Amino acid sequence: MSLELKVHPEVDEALRSHKPVVLLETAVLTCGLPRSTWPQSFGTAPSGLSADEPMHLGTLHAMAAAVRETGSVPAITAILDGQPCVGLDDAMLTRLAMDDAGEKASAASIATCMADQLSAGTTVSATLHLGAALAENGRDIPRVFATGGIGGVHLGWPDKLDMSADLMAIARTQICVLCSGPKSIIDDVTTAEAMEALGIPVLGYQTDYLPGFQATTSSGHHPIHRVDDLSAIDRIAKAHWSLPQSGGILLCQPAPCQSAMPIETVRSLAEVAELQIKATGPARTPALLTHMAENSGGRTLRANIELLISNASTAGSLASSMT
Repeated sequence: MSLELKVHPEVDEALRSHKPVVLLETAVLTCGLPRSTWPQSFGTAPSGLSADEPMHLGTLHAMAAAVRETGSVPAITAILDGQPCVGLDDAMLTRLAMDDAGEKASAASIATCMADQLSAGTTVSATLHLGAALAENGRDIPRVFATGGIGGVHLGWPDKLDMSADLMAIARTQICVLCSGPKSIIDDVTTAEAMEALGIPVLGYQTDYLPGFQATTSSGHHPIHRVDDLSAIDRIAKAHWSLPQSGGILLCQPAPCQSAMPIETVRSLAEVAELQIKATGPARTPALLTHMAENSGGRTLRANIELLISNASTAGSLASSMT
C-alpha cells in the first residue's frame, strides 16, 4: 500500500522535470515560532522578516522566497485534514498558520494525524517520510531539506531517555538535511555520538565544528568534516548514496555571525528553561524555546529566525548544484 500524497502542481512539475526542489517543514509554523509580530521591545526585526507579519508565517514566507531566489522550488510539507501534502500554496499555508488546533506531526504521530483527519505541521522526521514517499508516487525524491535545528538526545541523558525521531529518519532517508546543528535544548555531544553510531555523515559547511544552533559552535566543540564549497557536498552525497543501505547526510551551517550567540550564554538559557518548564510531550520544545527567547531579550529568537532563512538560501543553492 503506497501513501497517497497531494503534491502541488508547481512541485510536481519540478520533480518530473528534474528541477531543483528544497523540502521545508512546518513544525516551525505550528509550534516552533510565536504567532505574534516581532515585538518592538526586541529591537529591529530580523533580516528578511516582515515586521508586519506574524513571526511564524513571515519566517516561512521568507524561507520560501530565499529558496526561489536561488532558482530552486520550495516544497513545504504539512498534513491538512489528514491529507499529506508536499507543496502548499499561500492560502493553505495561511490556513495552517492560523489553525489553533494544529498538531505537531512526527514520524511517530503522522499516521494518527492522517487517520483522524487532523491538520498538523511536519517535523524533520515527518518531512523526511513525505519526501521519501514521493518515490513511491513515481516522482524524484528532493535531495535537499532545509530546517533550523534537528532534534536529538535531550539533556538529562542517560538518566532520562528522551530522543527525537529525527535521528532515525535521517539515518534511513537519502536526503541531505541542512541545519544549524542540534537545537539548543539538545545534548549536542551525545547527539553527535548517536549520529556516528547510526552511520550519518555529518558535514560542516565552512566550519570545522558542529554548530550549536543559535551559537557558532556546540558546547563540546565537536569536530566534523569541513566542506568549503557546494560541489564537494555533491560529490560526498553521491558517494554516500552509492553505498548499500545508506541513508541521509547532515549538513551543518552556523547561524549568521551577526546574530549568533556565545555557546555559554545559550547553554545557560537552555539549562534554566529545562529546570523551569514543566510541559511534556510535543508541547515541551516550543515551551522551552519561548522561555529562552523571553529570558534573552529576543536574542535566541532573532538567531533562530535568521538561521532558518540563511539555511533555506544555502539549501536552494545546493539543490541547484546537485541537479
